[in-house]
Amino acid sequence: MKKLSIFIAGFATLLFSVSAFADKRQEASIGNVAPGLVLSNSDSVVSLESLKGKWVILSFWSSSDAVSRLARNEVKRFTDTLPEETMAERIEIVSVNFDRSEQLMNEIIRLDNLDGAAQFHISDPEEESELRKSFRMAGGLRTFIINPEGVLVAADPSYEKLRNIVGWG
Repeated sequence: MKKLSIFIAGFATLLFSVSAFADKRQEASIGNVAPGLVLSNSDSVVSLESLKGKWVILSFWSSSDAVSRLARNEVKRFTDTLPEETMAERIEIVSVNFDRSEQLMNEIIRLDNLDGAAQFHISDPEEESELRKSFRMAGGLRTFIINPEGVLVAADPSYEKLRNIVGWG
């Protein structure tokens, strides 16, 4: 009976360890594989999995979050310095907007001269909540750099850090 109790306790510990590891991999942490993400807009469907092999700059933003909007514009400033071939071959921009109104998002895209094809609008509060949890954005919206292997390598990068990490500078 004692051996059975030890076996059950060991098995329970193993299950707990595995589930704790699984939860860690589902949430964004620098050095870990990025959480799964599939987005769609009127033009396309994109998943982080499908973008492996390229650098991904993933920006979460909202018109009401000035810091995230400024960060999104820093990404634009960085990408505007790159040759079109580099962008097409090596880098993907994915922007996720949390405005309640898609019309507002579209107006900001127009005002800031952003690429509309790279913009994905999330209006469902539950989906927004899940994304905030998965990408650890309780305190504000963020921008991430994901390497070609799908690993998060930086969060909230400056213009200079974007140039250094992605290898253009």
